[in-house]
Amino acid sequence: MATIRLMPGPLPTMTIVTPSFNQARFLERTIQSVLDQGYPNLEYIVLDGGSTDGSVEIIRRYADRLAYWTSGPDGGQSAAINAGFRRASGEVVAWQNSDDAYLPGALQAAGEAFRDHPEAVLVYGRMQRVDPDGRDLGTMGSVYRPRTLLYSHQVIPMPSTFFRRSAVEKVGMIDESLHYSMDLDLILRLTQLAEPVMLPQTLALATIHADAKTTRDQEVAAGETHRVRMRYAHGLGALFVRAQPGMSWAFHHLPAWMRGALNRVRPRRVFDT
Repeated sequence: MATIRLMPGPLPTMTIVTPSFNQARFLERTIQSVLDQGYPNLEYIVLDGGSTDGSVEIIRRYADRLAYWTSGPDGGQSAAINAGFRRASGEVVAWQNSDDAYLPGALQAAGEAFRDHPEAVLVYGRMQRVDPDGRDLGTMGSVYRPRTLLYSHQVIPMPSTFFRRSAVEKVGMIDESLHYSMDLDLILRLTQLAEPVMLPQTLALATIHADAKTTRDQEVAAGETHRVRMRYAHGLGALFVRAQPGMSWAFHHLPAWMRGALNRVRPRRVFDT
């Protein structure tokens, strides 16, 4: 009997949102990385917070290829992402910050994963870290483990993450009271619906630079991450999360040789490429 081969179904429609504010140095690379994907069912929205550094002029150059763009006070990054998601018509949504970028084929890989895994609510891959000059700083992203995500570090890098829009609508939009860890909060809610799908490839790059708010405001960002984890930790886990700030302080005051020994047994955050 002849084998019947089923043709794969169509790729899902996809909306990418870029929130931007005074990132002209990197913004054009971000925009090009989205538009040059060649994804057949793409809707791209750029929401600028009222930049004064030439960002608006860059956006205008691509206006005819954007589904929507605007520039003006927006209440911050989380509010801008929500505004984009509310305007989105794609079955799959994601946001790409204006200092990060997709690697070639990222949207195709994500779209195929959602098509082939209709139960998936979140698809992600690894993320390459680079400095402002493009030098490689290693990759991030590892196999999803609930305990690692909640108690240790972000195994799902936001620049390489895509969401099913219906799932986002089910668990609720970005928490606009959060300014640094809104991605972790959303991911923790979505992973309560279904286990994420990890792709075996690097989908995006993130620029590590002094003006990035997570670099500039490390202590404030760490405090917000701690508060987010306390929302979802229960029982003994909540006690562990509550103790984390003190444990972190103690770790950084250990002798270098002892920190090195502990690092060898801790879950890895950054991998060499």
